[in-house]
Amino acid sequence: MKSILLSCTLAALFAGSALAQSPTLPALPPDGFVTLEQIVSEFGTSPDAAMQKYNGMRILVYGRVGLVTQSDDSAGDPLTVVMQLPNQTTPDVKAVFGADDVPTNNVSVGGNNSKADVFHRNWEGALTKERAFIVAGENTGIRGTFDNFVAGDIVLQNCHKLETGVLMKKLAEHGIATE
Repeated sequence: MKSILLSCTLAALFAGSALAQSPTLPALPPDGFVTLEQIVSEFGTSPDAAMQKYNGMRILVYGRVGLVTQSDDSAGDPLTVVMQLPNQTTPDVKAVFGADDVPTNNVSVGGNNSKADVFHRNWEGALTKERAFIVAGENTGIRGTFDNFVAGDIVLQNCHKLETGVLMKKLAEHGIATE
């Protein structure tokens, strides 16, 4: 009986010391806003603590678009946007846009993976409007649900891009200067 009590006490002591050693990350604000620099830093330095912080959370990442590609997942999602810090290869934020998260089902990614264009058609199928939806090199806000941290990618699912006016308001709320 004493050995069981001693082993339980030692296990509790080790568990407590392990928790005390894990880094504390700043709390996520209620609106889930985080800069690309912050989330990359947290996953780069404290991946376990970052996984715990972001697990299942709906977050808004503000940062630079590095790459735009057709999605390659099995769910048939049309678009993947990779947010990257300049001159840093990993980790990246990989934002997966589902069919319901893109403003139209007519999306085309340019051959050099630098932008995604959306096309609007009338009821006869004739093209009525074309515009860039997202462009590599731009700073933008993407809201998505944290899904996983895999192979150097911070994966967000069910993503959507914030409209410019909404993004500018969020940046002002968080004290981030705009150009």
